[in-house]
Amino acid sequence: MKYRRNNGSQMPPEGWHYARIASVREGKQVTTQMGPSNTVLVTFVIEGEVPALVTQSFPMAPWANFLLERLIDVAMDTNEAVVDLNDLVYKRCGIKVEHREWKGKLYANVVDVCAVDELQEVDEDEEGDGFVPPTREIDLDELSFE
Repeated sequence: MKYRRNNGSQMPPEGWHYARIASVREGKQVTTQMGPSNTVLVTFVIEGEVPALVTQSFPMAPWANFLLERLIDVAMDTNEAVVDLNDLVYKRCGIKVEHREWKGKLYANVVDVCAVDELQEVDEDEEGDGFVPPTREIDLDELSFE
């Protein structure tokens, strides 16, 4: 049996990418500033010449799930009050990857998501002016934690 080694970096590059959700599974409980939260682990396959994988843990507590809510909005396009997160599998979206160091190791993190059609605007932009999909700004002073 032969195996062709990949001598290049297997870490996805930073920036915006087209991605497809490959799997969704239950993560471990984490402690946030507001208390404990269950998590969901979402694995994305970054599309491109050399596909790459990145898995991100999303808190599920109501006060800590902004990015998970955004992912559901852009990938599933539903207003249902309760969603089955397994329905995210095979959906496409745009993801923004940033590298962050934690405990001396470098990790790829999904820090933002957008709809696929927002990333398509980049492809049609001939000037390449550094398009960034819109992000949601949240005023933390106006949040209610009740």
